[in-house]
Amino acid sequence: MPADIINRKDNQRLFAQYWQEFVAHNKLGPEYLLTNIDYLLAYSDKLVTDRSFILAKNNQPVAVVFLPIEKDEQYKSMTIAQSFVPAPVFLAQKDLEANIMHSIDQIASTENVAKIMLRIDPLEHQQYPYNFLINYDYLDASLLGYLLDCQQPEMRRNHRRAVKKIQDDPDFSIFIMDQKNSDYQIHETYRAFHHKCAGKITRPKATFDWQFKMLEQGNAVLVGLKYKDQFIAFTYFTYQADKAVSFSAADDPAFDHLPLYHIINAQALAYLKNHGVKEMDMGQPLTISDQFFYHPDAKQKNISLFKTGFGGRFVQNFYGVKYFSQQLFEADLADFVKKYKIADYEQKK
Repeated sequence: MPADIINRKDNQRLFAQYWQEFVAHNKLGPEYLLTNIDYLLAYSDKLVTDRSFILAKNNQPVAVVFLPIEKDEQYKSMTIAQSFVPAPVFLAQKDLEANIMHSIDQIASTENVAKIMLRIDPLEHQQYPYNFLINYDYLDASLLGYLLDCQQPEMRRNHRRAVKKIQDDPDFSIFIMDQKNSDYQIHETYRAFHHKCAGKITRPKATFDWQFKMLEQGNAVLVGLKYKDQFIAFTYFTYQADKAVSFSAADDPAFDHLPLYHIINAQALAYLKNHGVKEMDMGQPLTISDQFFYHPDAKQKNISLFKTGFGGRFVQNFYGVKYFSQQLFEADLADFVKKYKIADYEQKK
């Protein structure tokens, strides 16, 4: 049966209808919510065009493909913020995977793209138990991830102690904001903490507005910690069907010495369990050594250790990168050589 291609740029209405139907019917995680896709597009300051498309058969979507195209000073790439893009998701039909990957290559050729960077959602591990990208000339750039069991939440003893320390102090309180009590001004406080925590504006305001839209649509929850009725920390979680993602966190640096996020995550796990969520992707990779396209600093390594204090399991976050330019490939390799550093490592000239 011939397939129809619905390009987002050609038919926004039908594209949105089919995309949302596919996500809901196949119970995809929040990574593939159309609001999250728009969040990612708003994140990019180098976006040239969006070549996203849907494949449909007999008026039913069988594949969703997110294809943003960016351009830096010299090269075009299928990336977001010059990094990895959620990989296509498709039904288990004969030749469908190969056809989708071939279509991506064709679009890359038409758009003169020099590099494609894709990542497979670890929450879709049942459908994609291995990195299928390597079957199509992608280099494996996978990292270690961590999925939490939301139905049987557990914590290390030190994490439980940290939770109890905050719980036992009456000056602290938890505030949970979702679709039922959404408040834009509180969300703006969370945004301000992002800037305060980083010491700079890290991303456009439009990205936070897309987050608030996810919350209003019932696909997100913002868990805040207060001290004497003043917010001091937030973590934002997205969820769809029985899957969730620990999306982002921000706090007042004046309270960095306190265990702020143990109780926030514990409360979030209880909330997500009550909303039928089974697994949560902790977001931040747990790889603690330099890898291709990933160079964790001390803060990222500490976050990785913190996240494993909650009951879950290690998984591979499958990443793949494909080059159509030898010059760009060599430039990325040179950048890796420059950044790769371990104890007792000496660069020989």
